[in-house]
Amino acid sequence: MEITNEQFHTVLEYDKVKAMLAEHTRSTLGRELVDRLEPLTNPVAVEAALRETNEAAAILERGSAVPFWGVTDVRELVGRLEKGSVLGPADLARLAGFLRGCAELRRYMRTKREAAPTLSLYAEGLADLGQVAGAIEVAVEGARVADAASSRLRILRRDMEILAARIQAKLQSYLNSPQHREALQESFVSTKDGHHVLPVKTSHRHRIDGTVIAVSSSGSTVFIEPAAVGRLVQEMQSLRAEEEAEEYQVLASLSGLAATEVAAMSANLRIMAAYDFAFAKGGLGLAMGGIRPGSSSRTSCGLRIVQGRHPLLGRQAVPLDLEMGGDDRQVLVVTGPNTGGKTVVLKTVGLFALMAQSGLLLPAAEGTVLPVFDRILADIGDAQNLENSLSTFSSHMGRISAILDQVGYDPEGARRSLVLLDEIGTGTDPAEGAALAMAVLEELHHQGATVVATTHYGDVKRLAGMHRGFINGRMDFDPETLRPLYRLVLGEAGASHALWIADRLGLGRHILDRAREHLAARGVAEEELRKAEGTDGPDGAGVATEAAAKATTEATTGAPFEAATTEGADKAPGAPVSAGAVEPTSTRPWQVGDSVLIQTLGQTGRVFQVPDAMGEMVVFTRGKRVRVNHKRVKLLVAAEHLYPADYDMKVALYTWHDRKLMHQMEKRHVEGARRVAEEGKAAEGKDGGDHVR
Repeated sequence: MEITNEQFHTVLEYDKVKAMLAEHTRSTLGRELVDRLEPLTNPVAVEAALRETNEAAAILERGSAVPFWGVTDVRELVGRLEKGSVLGPADLARLAGFLRGCAELRRYMRTKREAAPTLSLYAEGLADLGQVAGAIEVAVEGARVADAASSRLRILRRDMEILAARIQAKLQSYLNSPQHREALQESFVSTKDGHHVLPVKTSHRHRIDGTVIAVSSSGSTVFIEPAAVGRLVQEMQSLRAEEEAEEYQVLASLSGLAATEVAAMSANLRIMAAYDFAFAKGGLGLAMGGIRPGSSSRTSCGLRIVQGRHPLLGRQAVPLDLEMGGDDRQVLVVTGPNTGGKTVVLKTVGLFALMAQSGLLLPAAEGTVLPVFDRILADIGDAQNLENSLSTFSSHMGRISAILDQVGYDPEGARRSLVLLDEIGTGTDPAEGAALAMAVLEELHHQGATVVATTHYGDVKRLAGMHRGFINGRMDFDPETLRPLYRLVLGEAGASHALWIADRLGLGRHILDRAREHLAARGVAEEELRKAEGTDGPDGAGVATEAAAKATTEATTGAPFEAATTEGADKAPGAPVSAGAVEPTSTRPWQVGDSVLIQTLGQTGRVFQVPDAMGEMVVFTRGKRVRVNHKRVKLLVAAEHLYPADYDMKVALYTWHDRKLMHQMEKRHVEGARRVAEEGKAAEGKDGGDHVR
C-alpha cells in the first residue's frame, strides 16, 4: 500500500491547522505560501523558520500596526508589462498602490532591526520604486487619466467642456423659442442612441430643421436632432478621439516606465509574500498563546511537551505533559479507556512535530523541545476501505507495512522518524493482534524510530513495562468518580474501564453484572491455566485444568460444573485476588456485594451476608442464597471495584421477581411473600440462606 506524506498529514489534521493559518494572511500571496507549506527536515531551516515566526509574533504582540495596506497580488500586471502590454488607468493605480506599500513596509521594518533582526533584513531586498509610483499617481486619478498627465490633454478637455456648454445652450434655445414651442410635444431634451434630440409632434416635424433619430411607439412623436446641434456634436466627437489618443500615449509612457522595473517588482512580490506569510504565522501563534519550541540533537532525539494543548481544541483543552526520547524512552505505549483522550495525545504529538517543522509556534509552555524528524507517520482512526473490500484490520496492516517501509534503518542515526499508532493490532483475534503489535513495536524500536502507540492489550502493556527503551503511560481517571481527566501519566499502565463506560452509555445493569462475573471467572481460569503449565505430571495438570474449566463454565454458561468429588475442597487451589482487590482481613472485612468463588461448589456469587461470629456467611448465587463457611469462599473482586458508591445492591443480590415483590410489599400486603421478607432481613444481618458444607 502506497501512502503519501499528505495522507499522513491529513490523518493528523495538519490541513486544518493550515486553514487556521490562512485566515491570518492579508493577500493571495501569503495564502499560496500557506497552501504550499510542508514540514522542513533540515534543522537549520527549521530553526530559521521558527526564528522568523517568533520575531513576527513579538512585533504583533506590541500592538504594532504592520503597514500591509499595499499588499496585493499584481503578478498578472507585472506579467503583462513584461510582454509589452499597455495597462489601463485602474491597473496602473493598483500597481502604484503595491509599490507604495512596498516602500512603506520597507521603512517600517527598518525601524524594527533590534526587535526583529532576521525579518528586518528582508526589507533591504525591497526595491524602492517610488519614482514609478509617483509618476503613475500624478497621471492617474482612480480609473481615469488625470488632466495633469499632459498639457495637450489638459487643452483638449478644456475645449471639450466649452463645446459641451455650447451644445446645451443651443438645445435650450429651442426649448425657449416661442416659434418652436408649439411644435414640441414636451419641453425637455432627451438622448437617443447618443444623440441629443427634441420631442417634436409628428404634424410639426418640418418646423425644426434636423435629423429624425427615433419615432415613438404611437407615432405621434418624432425625436429630432437639430442640424445646428449635430454639427457641434461632430466637433465633440473629433475632440474625444484626440483625447483618447493622448490618453493612450500617457498610459503607454507609464507602462513603459514600469516595464523597466519588472525584475525589481517581481522580487518585491516574493518578499511581500514572505512578509505576509511570516506575520500570518506570528498572528496564529499569538492567537493560540504559542511559544517557540526548542530543538534537540539528532543523537538524543529528545521530545518534551510541557502543558501542550491540541491546536484545534483551543485553550480549554487539558494540557499534555510528555517527555520521551533517547535509549530509555524511545517507545511510549499509552493505555486507558476509549473516552480518555489517548487519540488526542497521538494527534497532539504529531501536530506539534508538524507545526514546529513548519515554523509555527506551539500552544504549550516554555521548556517544550522537539527534534527534527525526517518523517512523521501515523495510523490513526478507522481505516476500513469498503471500495477495495479491505477490513479494518487489513487496512491497518497495510498502513503499518507502508510505515515500516518508510521508516527504514540507519545505524548512524542520520534518519529519524516519528511513528504514531492508534489501537495497534486491533480488528483481529486479540492474542494474535497483541503478538503482532509487540513485534511491530520491537521492529520500530530496532529501526530507531520514536514511537507513540495506544493499545488495550495487556501483553503490550507488559512488554512496555519490561523492554528497555519502552515506557508505559496511562490516561488518568478520577479514582472517586472514575471520570476521565484526559491527563497523561507516564510510567504506569492504565485500565480500559470498559464496564464503567458501558454503564455511562446506558447498558443494562443485569448485563453489566453478568459481564463482571465473566471477568472474575476469566481471572480464575487464567490463573489456573498458568498453574497447569507449571505443574509436573499429567495428574497435576488435570487438577488445574479442571479448576479452570469449572470457573469458566460457571461464568459463561451458568450450568453447574460436575466435579469428581468435593472432598478436600477446602484445600483446593484458591482463586487469585483480582487486580485492585484485597483479601478480607482485620483491616478490610468482607463486604456485601463482594464477588466470590464458592470453592466447594465451583460457583461464583456475591456476598449477601457477611460472616457471623461462627464464620458463617451467605452468598447469593444462581438466583438463591446459600450459607457457607468463609474458609470455603475466595474473594474475586472487591465490591468497591465493582459498583459505584450509589449503586442499588438489591439489583445484584435479588432476582427480578423478588425485587418486584418487595416493591409491591412496600405498598400493600402480598400473600406468599413471607420468604422474600425474611431473606431481606438476611441482607441486613439477620439469619437466612440454605446451608452448604
